Amino acid sequence: MKREILIALLGGLLQVFSRGAGAANAPPLRLLHRYDLPAQVKGHFDHFTVDAAGKRLFGTAVDSHFLVVFDFATGKVIRLIHMAIPRGVVYRPRLGRLYVTDGSGSLRIFDSRTYALLKVLPVEIDADPVAYDAATGRIFVVNGGEKAHQAYSYVTVFDSAAERQIGNIKLAGNDIEDFGIERRGVRLFANVEALNQVDVINMRTLKPMTAWHLRRARVNYGAAVDERDHRLFVACRQGGLLVLDSDTGRELQTLPIGADTDYIAFDPRSRRIYVSGGGGHGWVDVYQEEDADHYRLLGEVTTEPGAATSHLVAALGEYIVMTPSSRQRPAQVWVYRIASVK
Repeated sequence: MKREILIALLGGLLQVFSRGAGAANAPPLRLLHRYDLPAQVKGHFDHFTVDAAGKRLFGTAVDSHFLVVFDFATGKVIRLIHMAIPRGVVYRPRLGRLYVTDGSGSLRIFDSRTYALLKVLPVEIDADPVAYDAATGRIFVVNGGEKAHQAYSYVTVFDSAAERQIGNIKLAGNDIEDFGIERRGVRLFANVEALNQVDVINMRTLKPMTAWHLRRARVNYGAAVDERDHRLFVACRQGGLLVLDSDTGRELQTLPIGADTDYIAFDPRSRRIYVSGGGGHGWVDVYQEEDADHYRLLGEVTTEPGAATSHLVAALGEYIVMTPSSRQRPAQVWVYRIASVK
């Protein structure tokens, strides 16, 4: 009898362990759609943003010189807007405006309903990443630097409602690769890749506050902020995902991620971190923040080589990846469903 009871207990434990392993191995993202883009959309994408209510995607196809307006509910292209060097995008639904950086040296403002070009605001060449501060309506645009034959870069600030420049912040280093931004606070974290540091900018005074040189990782490409737990996540191409104390800049730990990272997002509701890159087979790594000092990898999702550009659409429970064209297939938009939080 004791032997039978022991066997039954062991069988029950194995079932529990098996279910636990299955849950642990469940992918954090489930592919819903793969939509083809037109043949004239070739090469890589730089950035994109999303109109969640209208299910529109605004993506910059740099090599084919298009701002792609795409309906990711139906899989249809709405408009291809020709631009010299489309880069970063901000969408303001209440104003009905799109703000797109053009690497040839401008911030271009479009009507988001008719797609008519309304205004062109000049900046230095190589205008690229942008950040939007919803509290003030200010747009921060990186420009200048290496392609302008300068040892420094500018973060030019625009009032998006008044459609005019209101500031120009000069930073050392000729290459800035995207921002992390506080939603409730006043700080903007600029990834100065050229100097392997993060510059902290006050978005109200438009002045630099401090700079943190990174030692545990290099080639910093993206940043995201957890304001509740005072953490800054910096995605680096050498050394992994770096976790910093966002108050002091102290480097706390690094987490492994794939090669050639390009995008990072943090969802404060689910406490998940999404990092993507186009290296190797293409990938999205998803981490669960257990608390300020503990992180668990939920899984790595395979995408396509070169598919570095992605976007978290938390409001819809979706995650979108734009994949470049290849000899075998056209450029595509991949739409994933985010797995529920256990």
